[in-house]
Amino acid sequence: MNAPGAAQGLERIAALGKQAARILVAARRQGTLVERLPVDLRPANLDEGFAIQQQVGDQLGGQPGAWKCALPPAGKLIAAPIYDAVIHRGAQCRIRAVPAQSCVRAEPELACLLARDLPPRREAYGEAEVLEALGDVHLALEVLGSRYAHPESLTFPELLADGLFNAGLVIGPRVQLRDGATLADLPIEFTISVTRAERDTASFAGRHPDRSVLAPIVWLVNFLRVRGLGLHAGQAVITGSYAGVLELPIGCELQVGFGDLGTLPILFSP
Repeated sequence: MNAPGAAQGLERIAALGKQAARILVAARRQGTLVERLPVDLRPANLDEGFAIQQQVGDQLGGQPGAWKCALPPAGKLIAAPIYDAVIHRGAQCRIRAVPAQSCVRAEPELACLLARDLPPRREAYGEAEVLEALGDVHLALEVLGSRYAHPESLTFPELLADGLFNAGLVIGPRVQLRDGATLADLPIEFTISVTRAERDTASFAGRHPDRSVLAPIVWLVNFLRVRGLGLHAGQAVITGSYAGVLELPIGCELQVGFGDLGTLPILFSP
């Protein structure tokens, strides 16, 4: 049982988190940028940053349609929901372009869809159980953006509170696995190519940052589990860029190739 002082401290943190989240939610809805959260509302650590992130989701309403994650490096936490309103399916993606924006910053990824729920529970999930819960895999692009005007100057907990640069997710064609293959057999290395209509093709060496598609999902499931959260059937999980950040032009028909896995056609329209 928490001491009265500790309980009051938690209540204060929760109240400040709600205020911080209101600022970030307003920026999302209005398409504006904030310089920084007020000093008294800034998260001081990863737990506070994640708490604000969850408050943002609560205030936006609805379940996240996807999650982004990675095996966390020391002192960081790579987990953030992606909301339904910014998840795009199909060959044309409409974005809110900022003044003078001539390109979209995006990361080529694979999106793994949940075929069944992985709810919170006491026991940890193992790789085999998580793998069994996964369904189709799709080519994807994570669209990058921030609600902060100068995110490069901020602390990691502040970035975590805002969803770690996520501005959207494009879910493209389903990956055709060879007969008998599973997600654990997906290639970790392949070539990413971006072709513009009637233009040359730019190619990039593709390699998964964690050398595993499955391991980050297992980590995410157990990270959420101990916080009373879970993953749900139909949600997608992305686990890291195969080629860093790509700068993709707006208003041009593009073909983003994922080696032998397939091609994602995309047109970003302002």
